Amino acid sequence: MLTLDKVTKHYGGQTIFDGASWSMPDDGRVGLVGLNGAGKSTLLRIIAELVQPDGGRISRPQRTRVGYLHQDSPEMGGRSVLDETLSALAEMREHDRRRVELEDILATNHSGPDHDAALEELGDVLSELERHGFYNADSRATAVLFGLGFREEDLERDVAEFSGGIRMRIALAKLLLQRPDFLMLDEPTNHLDIEARNWLEEYLEDYEGGIILVSHDHYFLDRVTRRTVEVSRGALNEYNGNYSFYLVERERRFQADLAAYEKQRIEIEHMEAFISRFRYQASKAKLVQSRIKQLEKVERLQSPAGLEKPPTIKFPDCDRGARRVVELRHAVKRYGELTVYSGVSLEIERGSRIALVGPNGAGKSTMIRMLAGVDDLTGGERIVGDKVVMGYFAQNLAESLDYDGSVLDELSRSAQGMTSTEIRNLLGAMLFSGDEVQKRVGVLSGGERARLALAKVIARRNNCLLLDEPTNNLDIVAKETLLEALRRFPGTVIIVSHDRHILNQLVTQVIEVGHGHAVRYLGNYDDYLAKKAQEEARAAQGAAAARVEGARSRLTQVGSSVAAEPGTNGSAPVTTANGVASAAKAAPAAHASGNGRGKAASPADRENDRKRSQNARKRAEIEAAIERKETARAALATEMNDANFYLVRKDANEMIARYELLGREIDKLYEDLAQFEDSSAAK
Repeated sequence: MLTLDKVTKHYGGQTIFDGASWSMPDDGRVGLVGLNGAGKSTLLRIIAELVQPDGGRISRPQRTRVGYLHQDSPEMGGRSVLDETLSALAEMREHDRRRVELEDILATNHSGPDHDAALEELGDVLSELERHGFYNADSRATAVLFGLGFREEDLERDVAEFSGGIRMRIALAKLLLQRPDFLMLDEPTNHLDIEARNWLEEYLEDYEGGIILVSHDHYFLDRVTRRTVEVSRGALNEYNGNYSFYLVERERRFQADLAAYEKQRIEIEHMEAFISRFRYQASKAKLVQSRIKQLEKVERLQSPAGLEKPPTIKFPDCDRGARRVVELRHAVKRYGELTVYSGVSLEIERGSRIALVGPNGAGKSTMIRMLAGVDDLTGGERIVGDKVVMGYFAQNLAESLDYDGSVLDELSRSAQGMTSTEIRNLLGAMLFSGDEVQKRVGVLSGGERARLALAKVIARRNNCLLLDEPTNNLDIVAKETLLEALRRFPGTVIIVSHDRHILNQLVTQVIEVGHGHAVRYLGNYDDYLAKKAQEEARAAQGAAAARVEGARSRLTQVGSSVAAEPGTNGSAPVTTANGVASAAKAAPAAHASGNGRGKAASPADRENDRKRSQNARKRAEIEAAIERKETARAALATEMNDANFYLVRKDANEMIARYELLGREIDKLYEDLAQFEDSSAAK
């Protein structure tokens, strides 16, 4: 059990924690939430004993190991990625060295106090080495690095060759390799793509120790955590559920606290009004004194912390663009000898909400730059619709800011048709509040400049937004504010993001890029994953069926060759040199003759034969229906992926509805088939 008892912490004149108390079990899964500056990272550093509290104490079991991942990129260099990761086990190497020493002592001292002490210590050392998986560390380190997105060829590269974001992945890998009893992660997903986030989610779900997590990723918090602790006003308020539960419960608590506060406020106002009115009337003196004493005894409630949100983002009014926003025809894109796209065709319709997905290096950012016209095509055509105004955001846009001007001036120059209040509200939504809007752009951090660059894109009269990782530098509340604004945006949105909550709540189409292709899927990101899983399952079933058919074919060939051998006549199983029994014809003959004894089949045998025949027919019917519907759906998909689909098909919406209906029907047929096979196996 990890326990905080009346912890206080001050920075200058600001109180971060004021007598905060809280505890979590050894296997707890806790998400820390709160506004920027509330003290989430400070709390992690206090627990990790990197920062000392001004008062109170922290207790945990003896010999408990705490691992902490902070947000800053560590200094690394001079070692390969694998060696740097394995360096995290320096303490375990000391244990292993001590193991050798203890074994030498036991080899020379077969009895006595030294022997007994060495034997007891050796047990402890071996237990630690086993608990931390020291002897399979190389394979574990490789597995963790692969899970976090490294490739085989990366493992021997010097870590100094990698960016700060990639070094953060190495720091995370080192921490996971150590297997601390309490794992404290401060924004671990900031530099991970979706595949690495998914891997980390699964890894943490199976982690044996306790986890305290700070993250701006709604979906990640929901997957990993089981309890939520809000850091607010110097206190820690616990909610017995994940982040989605916290949002609902916090609203309920807020409304209850607000009602109690308002009720007390009204009662106090009534008493104060009575005292003020009758203070100087002798006939009311006793009543006035009674009210004064009542008022002195009232324990005044603090106004509840509001559901603080940045100001609402309002996009400037924009013109309505053409129905076909942008189209790529047989587009080719090469960088030197590397071909990223070789003849891809794609059309984007007005009002679409599209996510570009694919593994790192698949070409997501290249695709969005091609659509935005930032990168010239090597071949093919890019066609932009009439009155289409594109706003493109990428992290490197921050480099084009005027470093000498203020934040407010920089945005004001880009804002089109926005009032000064709307400009300040937009800056507030991008986490620039109060005097921060007067800060010089040159003193901003990289994340702050990226937020300002995003604000400049939003402030223009665009009717098509192309956003490459727009939420990387936003906290979870600001992300929700941007998400709500994008939902209300009347134009077209094309987004690259690693935030699954954004992808599920905003997009209605997913375009998977990779291997030079772009494949469209209808629905949000979870729908896309489900359809991919179905495709993989069907491919696996097809491969399994092909293997079975191949085995049957080989068995038939073996049986035929055996039947042709002199003296066998195919009447009995004969084992060939390959050890394969040729029973294909002998088994039915034995069954027909009543196990070879010349008796007619019994009524029970006939009933079993009938049921087997019915089951085979039923299974064949379901499989045939699946094949028909999948063929029809594949034909629709081919038409829908055509670049001119919306131009040549007036019944496009009906086709899309039919496509989705067929998907649901296929899912139902697979469920029926699974239930049928389960019931058949049970019989």
